[in-house]
Amino acid sequence: MSLIQTPSARSVKALSVAATAWYTPVLLGQWVFVAYILYAYGWPVLVGDITAWNSHLSEAYVPGRTLGNISVAVHLSLAIIIHFFGPLQLVPAVRSRFPRFHRWSGRAFVFCVVIVVAAGAYMLVVREIGAWTLRAGFMAQGLLILWFAWQAVRYARQRKFSVHMQWATRLFLAASAVWFFRVIIMIWFVLTDGIGIDTSDGTGWFLDVMAALQFLPLALYEVYWRIKVSSSSRARFIFAAFLWIAAIATAVGVGLATLGMWFPVLG
Repeated sequence: MSLIQTPSARSVKALSVAATAWYTPVLLGQWVFVAYILYAYGWPVLVGDITAWNSHLSEAYVPGRTLGNISVAVHLSLAIIIHFFGPLQLVPAVRSRFPRFHRWSGRAFVFCVVIVVAAGAYMLVVREIGAWTLRAGFMAQGLLILWFAWQAVRYARQRKFSVHMQWATRLFLAASAVWFFRVIIMIWFVLTDGIGIDTSDGTGWFLDVMAALQFLPLALYEVYWRIKVSSSSRARFIFAAFLWIAAIATAVGVGLATLGMWFPVLG
């Protein structure tokens, strides 16, 4: 007769603390990104200098291209909601203390990511955005977002909240793939001076790799979840150590992206 093993309390806590340590710079980094969008794209609208968008995003505003300009504006505006409210969906204290806020901000998040997928698809059609591999990565991101959004809403309506949170986490990570893309790119630039990246046209072998590597956090979440529900204390300790390394790397990447890409004036 075999006995069912249970993980040690220490390993459970170690994995939980490590996951929080990794998620903290993700949450703060996404809010820094929101501040960047408001500064780079919101402020020019307020001062009547919308052409300043082009200094941050090539052909973001083109006189006479009404539909394209609206698409960019919608994409950026909804990105603010996605990257501000999205990270809060996964904070247990917010869910438990402010359930109504969690529900309504969650609905807004899902609605916005679906609209952004549509706007992003249009931008892929009308604008030349990097190599075909990069465009394929963006299209894969869009399909994953739609699938995960459907499942998250489905299980929330069924009140199967544990399963709902799994799909909501997948949705958040898929919707944040481009954000992770920027963070990883900045780490790569510092380490290698941008080997494999042609900044003039958005091509290069490393960007081809990044088309898939931007989904690394999503893949790691699948590993994390399986370890979390397993009975192995050893696996928890090992993955907790890995998450601490990932937390440090993410914090460094956020700092580099902040000073090198979003707010270089601070550097």
